[in-house]
Amino acid sequence: MNWTPEELNIIDHEESLFISIRDDQGIMHKPTYIWGVSANGDFYARGASGVDSKWYKAALLEQKGHITIGKIEKDVLLTFPHDNQTRLAIDQAYKNKYDSVIELMTSDKVAAATVKITPVQ
Repeated sequence: MNWTPEELNIIDHEESLFISIRDDQGIMHKPTYIWGVSANGDFYARGASGVDSKWYKAALLEQKGHITIGKIEKDVLLTFPHDNQTRLAIDQAYKNKYDSVIELMTSDKVAAATVKITPVQ
């Protein structure tokens, strides 16, 4: 399943993006604020602390979660793109959306913690 154009528009303009991921005991943790963007018709987020971000580590293990974006609530699959073309598109999307944190969110450290977030049908 893909994000609709309307959902991508919300992602591009909404500041309230949250992810919840089950812990190793199967318990859904409280929602964590994330900084996410759309690029090439997909939704991506990056752990602001890089690969040491707690939610990113949980995403690697679980590879699924739950997203809240404004009024949108969806179960999602989490994958981890590492190609340069995708990185450049995501960097540009962060530049377009988040002026104040652009240096952080496009750094090599943070880009290493990129997660593609895809809705479950």
